[in-house]
Amino acid sequence: MKNLKILVIILAFMVAFSGCSSGNVAMDSMTESFDGGYWEDNKLEEPEAESPEYIVEEDSMFDSTSDTSASTGEYLGNRKLIRTFDLEVETLEFDSFVASVKAEVSSLGGYIENSSIGGNSYNYSSNRHASFTCRIPSDKLNEFVNTVGGLGNVTYSYEDARDITLSYVDTEARIESLQTEYDRLLELLAEAESIDSIIILQQRITEVRYELESYQSQLRTYDNLVDYSTVNLSVNEVKRITAPEQESVWERIQSDFSDNVYDIWIDLQDFFVWFVASIPYFAIWAVIIAIIILIINLCLRNSSRYQAKKAARKAKKEFRKAQKLEKKNTESATTNDETEEK
Repeated sequence: MKNLKILVIILAFMVAFSGCSSGNVAMDSMTESFDGGYWEDNKLEEPEAESPEYIVEEDSMFDSTSDTSASTGEYLGNRKLIRTFDLEVETLEFDSFVASVKAEVSSLGGYIENSSIGGNSYNYSSNRHASFTCRIPSDKLNEFVNTVGGLGNVTYSYEDARDITLSYVDTEARIESLQTEYDRLLELLAEAESIDSIIILQQRITEVRYELESYQSQLRTYDNLVDYSTVNLSVNEVKRITAPEQESVWERIQSDFSDNVYDIWIDLQDFFVWFVASIPYFAIWAVIIAIIILIINLCLRNSSRYQAKKAARKAKKEFRKAQKLEKKNTESATTNDETEEK
């Protein structure tokens, strides 16, 4: 009965503030379909003075503090939590790991919201990596996280749990209140006799229905986020699993030294592979360079300057040869003269 009175007051003030000349007639026709005793005791002759009271009454319809205290208590043992996990995993067997993750998500009744895989392109060689956004049923989240941890080496883990219990209860209370108002408005619409009353009721029904659908959509979103937890999984393919962090200084030195030696060995292997694989390119470049040198030599040989330099070098060579021959003849003559004197 209280809700009925509040609804009647809302409709009365909407008509009073409409400013239409037929507003009073519409209100009279609406009041005839309700309890006449109530309207006799609650004349709305001065709507402006009653406006503050109207606002308070309307707000009280959505005050979940008093109406939902029992409902809030019911959720204390069953809280609404939105859980999110961030995981970074290393693996030596990238293909088998990805296949196992997909199979595990499917077997637990979840689904992969989005995924991406990259690495090992033609122009840029690198280890493969992948990222997945997995939606896992909340009651099986721990099982999935433990399974992923067993498939690879977890290098980073973060968990976030957001409690939306109060927001969820408040949304449910608003939906219940709006649904009650919506049902009563339909009843009023069925009993309305004048066109003005029908228009006013239809406008209010449209507003309530819009708010009701909005809150219902929000509640469905809450249910989806609560029922299916989100796991952001990042997978990196590695050639060597990262060792766990050591505590002592000597163990840290050993670990870092071993890592550096391993990196150098890998770099040498990569260089050797690159060099052997690039031999065809080296051969092509060698042929191109040889052809360029040959062309340059041919061009130089045909030039007059080159011919002059060549003739000068040849003359100089002949001159030196003649000098050596003359010196040899002189030495031979001297030797013969010495022999004859003896």
